[in-house]
Amino acid sequence: MLAADTIVIGSPVYWHNMSGMVRNLIDRFYGPVPSGALKGRKFVFLFQGAAPEKWMLEKAEYTMSRFARMYGMEYIGMATTVREAKSLSGKI
Repeated sequence: MLAADTIVIGSPVYWHNMSGMVRNLIDRFYGPVPSGALKGRKFVFLFQGAAPEKWMLEKAEYTMSRFARMYGMEYIGMATTVREAKSLSGKI
């Protein structure tokens, strides 16, 4: 991640939330990785599932934008469809 210009993390909608593996990644950053350690990088979250509800998307957006800010990344956004992903790709 330190060598990357852009970091993309993806997760299926799993039990109304991001997968446990992605959640573990976020949780394990806290403490060992200093605040601002990824400064200057862009960050995108891909979140896909069968008809996710609005509240699920809002919670994921909040979590990932906060994660990006905490580690100094520029949060480009979250994509849940191919169209959204194409739109975000133009910002990278």
